[in-house]
Amino acid sequence: FYVRAELAGLDRDKIDIAVAGDVLTIKASRELEDGKGSYHRPEREWGAFRRSFSLPTRVDSDKVQARYVDGILTVSLPKAAEARPKQIVVQAGTQS
Repeated sequence: FYVRAELAGLDRDKIDIAVAGDVLTIKASRELEDGKGSYHRPEREWGAFRRSFSLPTRVDSDKVQARYVDGILTVSLPKAAEARPKQIVVQAGTQS
């Protein structure tokens, strides 16, 4: 599975990703740019946020990877071995 989130303007160090069971949680915070003038209506939201996503099946949490490039966070979540389909070999021969 892949999850992509637009997190423009965030520092990579302020993004927290966790997988617990079949739930992916992304947390981050954006500071208000103090000292750079006063704002009547800031267009970019600031503060902390948290999003949790229920995954359709279990994932291998040891192999989860995340990349943050140009404001886009991409999380790769490989399925757990027990969640993958198992190929069954059909034996040829006589009936018993």
